[in-house]
Amino acid sequence: METRWLYTTSENFPALVEASKKTCVIPMGCVEKHGLHLPLGTDCIHSSHIAYEASKLETVCVFPDFVFGDVPGGPAMPAGSISVPVEMEMALLEQLCDQISRNGFEKIIIFNGHGGNNPWLNTFLRNLMNKKKPYVVCVVMIKLQAPHMMAEYLEQNGAGSIPELSPGDERLLADYHEMGMKIGHGGMGETSYLMGICPESVKMDRLGIVSGLSTGETDYLKEAGITVRDGGWNTNYPNAYHGHDPVGCNERIGKAAVRLETERLAHAIKVVKEDKNMLRWHTEFQKGM
Repeated sequence: METRWLYTTSENFPALVEASKKTCVIPMGCVEKHGLHLPLGTDCIHSSHIAYEASKLETVCVFPDFVFGDVPGGPAMPAGSISVPVEMEMALLEQLCDQISRNGFEKIIIFNGHGGNNPWLNTFLRNLMNKKKPYVVCVVMIKLQAPHMMAEYLEQNGAGSIPELSPGDERLLADYHEMGMKIGHGGMGETSYLMGICPESVKMDRLGIVSGLSTGETDYLKEAGITVRDGGWNTNYPNAYHGHDPVGCNERIGKAAVRLETERLAHAIKVVKEDKNMLRWHTEFQKGM
């Protein structure tokens, strides 16, 4: 059945609510620079695609993408970045969750593809504890499968256990894993997802022009136990790129990474759909309010 909210007719919508066991997933990302080789919408692209693919394995309603995740504002931000106040993000997300609930859903999963959303999402979940809502919200943070998780999978299950990969791909992943490859923002992990989803958007010829490694400029503060805005990320990574260059990343690695993450998300969706406790805990906490 069609699982995407926007592609479902009003007549068929109640059947989707029932088939989803009143569970809905919101793919979440942001619009910001990802080095020189990945598109601005990287986080939205991979979270949206993986959420939809997961809904084919475990039926769940897929809400329209929440694209305006947290990105620092100011004139220093690269061209194309979109930044809105955190207060607006939280207010909008709550209103959207209320509308999802009004349409019959009781469990909402945020599939977050952008690490910068984590701080305000934690606050959002905490704020909901103090409000009488007929629904619960939980977060599943995307994991970057390549290279480390995939290399560990191959170590545990043997060569050929990820059928999309060639022997050369397996060696590449093993080498990157052994060297402790940095993969953070725009690195091998996200590059592989985009190679598996929309390879035409990846500009591999732009690798090697700027560094994705930390300048270490704010490390002295961290070592002293001092926390500053964004943990010093934008200062330490002035190229909006965090990781070693993902040289050798290809569509085979990308398709395997997407499949593995899709299966992981589908399992999380199944757990939420079958769970009997979250709503009960929420209701019990609200007693007396």
